[in-house]
Amino acid sequence: MSTVNERVETVLPDTGTREWWALYLLAPVVLVGLGILAFPTLVYDRFIWQYLWGPVVADAASQPVTHEGIRAVSGYNAVNTVTYLAAVGYSLPGLRAYLDQLDVTFDARLAYGFAPIIVAGGAMRALEDIGILGDYAVLFITPSIYLVVTAVTVLALGVGARARDRGLVSIPQVVGAVGTVWAIGAVGWAFLYGATSPAPLRLWVPVATTGIALGVTGLYYWGAGVIDVASLRHPLFLLAVFGQTWDGAQNLIGVTFLGYSPKLVVTQFVYRATGFSGSTFVLKLLVTGGIVWYLADAKPEMNRTWWWLMTFFIGAIGLPMGVRGSLRMMLGV
Repeated sequence: MSTVNERVETVLPDTGTREWWALYLLAPVVLVGLGILAFPTLVYDRFIWQYLWGPVVADAASQPVTHEGIRAVSGYNAVNTVTYLAAVGYSLPGLRAYLDQLDVTFDARLAYGFAPIIVAGGAMRALEDIGILGDYAVLFITPSIYLVVTAVTVLALGVGARARDRGLVSIPQVVGAVGTVWAIGAVGWAFLYGATSPAPLRLWVPVATTGIALGVTGLYYWGAGVIDVASLRHPLFLLAVFGQTWDGAQNLIGVTFLGYSPKLVVTQFVYRATGFSGSTFVLKLLVTGGIVWYLADAKPEMNRTWWWLMTFFIGAIGLPMGVRGSLRMMLGV
């Protein structure tokens, strides 16, 4: 073995370790950085700015923006869509392997530990809607916000794993603590802004949306007991029902009482087709109920990790939307 090979092997960790998977995930970032240094005009100006970063900046500015004579407009395009899909496809094996190396236990405690981070993400998106994040707004616009939330979550998992290995605290406790501090700060900032703003503060909105979500989740829990299907009372199902109902509740309140309209293509279509202000709420109840019933029935046959991810995902896509909508309407945005 040559001297060069020996030096390389002493520097790089063995494949399969946490460090190796961290390198796997960071490799594209390093390559892009080297490309920017070597070919700044081609890599940054003509690719990253024009198709990736420029549209995000344009979204934050609510108008087209120009850099080095290159114009960028907000919204998705063919290049950034393909790039985002490729990035997700590349990262998923690395993330799952990284979590396996951390020896993460996918259970209800971890799901509820993740919940505050998701709430914080929704609150930060609302703060961006309000327009009080200044130059940092670009970090909390789609798709940037997904990268920020994922990065915080991965770092919290890594710190939690080290703390667990040293016998200090568990991974869910660390993740939950990070998310709770972030969520309290973000939601508190929104309330502080509302308290000092001349616009009326609709405190009844988050009370109503949260109350409806809690009420429906309670009825769901009671109904699962009545039909005597214990598996439907799994904590992840409760989180999924609460998250989706919260999103449905903020749509219901906004459309019925405050003159808002559904944003998603599917919910817009249903609302226009029915003319019923509660169409999104009813749709979410029916779809969520069907998915939960299917996942409860399929749980014994499915891979444990994928079942956990699918079930958690149902609640995770509802929670931030419920938070964002409730805060926006509370502040009159």
